[in-house]
Amino acid sequence: MSHPHDIVPVSLDMNEKDNELAHQEHFQTADDLKKDGGIVQMRSKFDDLGVWSSLRRHKYITAVAMAAAFSASLDGYQINLNGGIVSNKGFIATMTSTPGKPIKGTYVSAWGGVQSAGQTIGQIFLQYATDALGRKAALYILWGMLVASVIAESLANHWWAWLLAKLFSGIGVGMLQATMPVYLSEISPTQLRGFLINAYTFWFCIGQLFASVALNRLNGNDPMDFRTAIYTQWGMIGVMSIIFVFLPESPWWLASKGKLDRAASVLRKYNGHLEGYNVEEELAIMTATVEEERLVAKRDNQEGPFAVFQGSNLLRLFIAAWPKLIQQFVGLSVFNTYATYFFQLAGNKNPFLVTVILSCVQLLSMLITCSLSDTVGRRPLTVYPYAVTVVSVLCLGIVGCFDYQSASLGSLLIFFACLATFSTTGASAIGYAYAAEIPTQRLRARTAGWGLALSNMIAIMFSFTTPLMLNGPEIQWNVKTGFFFAGTGTVAVIVGWFILPEVARRSPAEIDEMFEKKVPPRKFKDYVTEVQMNSAERRREEGDVAATA
Repeated sequence: MSHPHDIVPVSLDMNEKDNELAHQEHFQTADDLKKDGGIVQMRSKFDDLGVWSSLRRHKYITAVAMAAAFSASLDGYQINLNGGIVSNKGFIATMTSTPGKPIKGTYVSAWGGVQSAGQTIGQIFLQYATDALGRKAALYILWGMLVASVIAESLANHWWAWLLAKLFSGIGVGMLQATMPVYLSEISPTQLRGFLINAYTFWFCIGQLFASVALNRLNGNDPMDFRTAIYTQWGMIGVMSIIFVFLPESPWWLASKGKLDRAASVLRKYNGHLEGYNVEEELAIMTATVEEERLVAKRDNQEGPFAVFQGSNLLRLFIAAWPKLIQQFVGLSVFNTYATYFFQLAGNKNPFLVTVILSCVQLLSMLITCSLSDTVGRRPLTVYPYAVTVVSVLCLGIVGCFDYQSASLGSLLIFFACLATFSTTGASAIGYAYAAEIPTQRLRARTAGWGLALSNMIAIMFSFTTPLMLNGPEIQWNVKTGFFFAGTGTVAVIVGWFILPEVARRSPAEIDEMFEKKVPPRKFKDYVTEVQMNSAERRREEGDVAATA
């Protein structure tokens, strides 16, 4: 029988276990939360704070998360640069043999498709390093890939060289997308997870705005200059390197590997100032969650490299992936990735200015989404905005049936593109929250990586086909492409209505419990978990003891 304060690390190799046990302090673990032969799952008492109250108290870790999320600005810059630079006159003259004319859809298709393919590669393969070496190690790896992509972009002087640059760019961006939301979810307090995960997309939008402004200014001052827009990425690369060095490792990852002394150090440094904060109790909650997941996985034979595709884990993977899949089916590639190209084909005289407007719309959408994601919830901020996007792209298709190059209909085109951008940006941001929150802790990196990779597999298809639908050799739908995405988007949103649960302000243990009990996804919001009841009982017992004393 183990002593209440013996450390029982979970998921440790034998050599690691011996080293850790030799140097650890005595921390509470899952054994301290056992009752009647089972593990008592609990919530932290700080999980019961209101959102704004939690934000005021957790100011240090919030600052860390916001600094980490800044790295997404390079992600947004890369994505917008790829879609907007294809309309730059200097770029066209350098990369193709047809200066003065829009780049052929086949070239644009290849660049976009290769970037999406690279994202998929990065999201699939980095997860193994993220699991084995830690979240910080994964950040260093993806930083190196982003450096390689900017070098390749800076030196590219032919369409095939730009193709190689887009492959490196895609791999780096995919790695970042699969790692940063997971990291943010694990360092964030439960009540602020949505806000801080969405900070990633907020900075993504800032990066897109920077790219749009840079391309617009260059188009006005020197239409043949496109290199300057590429070189400005070095500034963001430099700031990112400094931030990554000073970021703490995820305490959840450390706890899951039995590195309790390091996990305690992180918790104490960033949360120790909170009145009533008990590092031992918080560690006990973490280790109890991981230990329970390990026992369930062993019981259900869901262990090994393919565990993410087995049993309830497969359902969780599907749910984690679906919000990002919807964004592909509602036409993200039309009004985001290829926005400049789209408006150039639509006859707009200044397509770069339109992309600046769309980037400002995205920023406004993210300010609203960040503020509401932990109060209104994930589900309504996903399903309803995507439904608005479907209506918007349908209207784009309808406008395409008329003379959309006229002044009045051209303005209407921009309006519906702005509406689609506004609604999709927020819903897409919530997709990162689903990817990071829905999986079990032990499979979080792998599920997030595979979920986002599934989305990018669809993006690969649309990256190749959207330019061909807009301006292909055989099909030239132009604005009428909106009809296609209205149809696919409708089906995707209906599926989302039935499968997307509400997980705002829920601890990892609560989410595990509801999936284990097969609670219907649409009933997650009002379901009272045993974790909640155990926490209330524990607090009541502590209150009784304090009163007696």
